Amino acid sequence: MHVQSIVVEPQMIEKQAGDVLILDDDVVFRKLVSSLLKAKNYRTFEADNGLVGLQHLAKQVPDLVICDIEMPVLDGIEFVEEVSHQYPSLPMIVISGTDKISVVAKALKFGIKDFVTKPIVNPSHLLKTVESTLLEAKDSVNAGRDFTSQWFQLNQQGELPEDQELHWHLEYLHNHPHISRELLQALAPENKTEQGVWQCHFQVLQSLESMPLVFDYAWSMNGQFLFYVLDSDSSEQYGVSTTLLIRALFNDYIRSQEGQVFHVHDLLETLNKGIRCAEYGEPINAIIGLANFPNQELQVLNVGLNGVWSTPDSKGALSSLSSSIRLGEEGDFAPHHLALSRTGRNAFRLSGLSHANCQIVIEGKES
Repeated sequence: MHVQSIVVEPQMIEKQAGDVLILDDDVVFRKLVSSLLKAKNYRTFEADNGLVGLQHLAKQVPDLVICDIEMPVLDGIEFVEEVSHQYPSLPMIVISGTDKISVVAKALKFGIKDFVTKPIVNPSHLLKTVESTLLEAKDSVNAGRDFTSQWFQLNQQGELPEDQELHWHLEYLHNHPHISRELLQALAPENKTEQGVWQCHFQVLQSLESMPLVFDYAWSMNGQFLFYVLDSDSSEQYGVSTTLLIRALFNDYIRSQEGQVFHVHDLLETLNKGIRCAEYGEPINAIIGLANFPNQELQVLNVGLNGVWSTPDSKGALSSLSSSIRLGEEGDFAPHHLALSRTGRNAFRLSGLSHANCQIVIEGKES
């Protein structure tokens, strides 16, 4: 008896695109997403709540999780928080209705790589988000980047390529200012932070109806504290996208230094390059500060935001800092070098803001 063998040519076998776990209590939406992904050769798994999703992860960890925010039993926020602790390297995308972005922002703090809004008007947006997220996840260098870095993908030199197209979300946020405002407000870090005998406190009072003042910061292992404050309402057209771009560039700069030594001019150069290259970037009012606690010195670059500096040792005298050059504009930038008092309250109060009050307080406590 002759048995005919069947030979399958290698090019005939289509490579599996990846495993995706989809969590959503809406079975119609869940099946829709699953069908879209299967058509692109993804293998999908489904769950209707966060608890079932965790049970699935205990048995098999996929390449990506797509998770709805509002689910019964264990909602999306609780699920995302739990997964971020148990599976910190697992990339996740959250899904929410268009009026729930402020809730999504809470999930973004747990390392979410991106978000998708309901309804899905353009399926290609979802597919591009899945593809780019999985691509980033495979790159160990980029694995720790947050969602804004996912949108503003930098090249190997840490620069934003001139032909870089920004993610489709930016157009959506530009067309929905109230959602943009909620997103920026919800992404703010804790306003008080400390390391050793030093404490830094951002005191911000602002209108909930205006685009917010935004700040971020990072500590180095050498006793440095790097921060920025920017007025997202000061740009003419692209305040939100510029703010998110700065956040991405700042975080990438911190990662590139690996927590060692920060240089205020290097950060300024990185931010200026990004703003000038980005299609949706434009000059914005900001300040950049670097506190070097071992030397008890504060370097301040005020690029559009002005202020006054006071210390316990100044005996009531105030140092005014002003500049008409904004972040992203051409010009000569020289930092102000200010002395930090180890005991008492050092304060930098921003001036000239029409819709907010802001003061950065740095206090040293004798051990």
